Amino acid sequence: MGDDHNSHGASAPEPELERVLELTVEVEEPIEIGETGDGHRRIIPISGGTVTGRCNGRVLSAGADYQLFRAERPTELVAKYAFETDGDSRVYVENRGIRRAPSEASERLRDGDPVDPDAVYFRSVPSFETADPELDWLTRHVFVAAGTRQPTGVRLAVYRVG
Repeated sequence: MGDDHNSHGASAPEPELERVLELTVEVEEPIEIGETGDGHRRIIPISGGTVTGRCNGRVLSAGADYQLFRAERPTELVAKYAFETDGDSRVYVENRGIRRAPSEASERLRDGDPVDPDAVYFRSVPSFETADPELDWLTRHVFVAAGTRQPTGVRLAVYRVG
């Protein structure tokens, strides 16, 4: 390795998190597929919501959260949907994550019953696509999100990893 590489024992940069968006995503009743062998599969249609932060707008009534519920392992979440900003730009969101809770809380979540948010680990990695150059920053960074279940959907705090 030449002198251009890190050969002096310096550590890698520490990532910083900047809170950039808050999404409230409203959902409809789950479409139950059932026990598929990998877990209990269901599709949860997304019906709307809001976006606030570095851009503001509304979640479109399009898309869904594709969940694989498993009692002994974290639930896998894959949400695909879009939002429209107040400036009429559209953003496609694909958000992959996991939700983990003690078994009783996990079953209550599956059934739509209230659960103490502190009992639930709900984290995801959203990615974004847009045609608007003003929103290009959404496509040029890694993001992580922390989620909480709400009575009619989920709330996501989205952080840019710097």
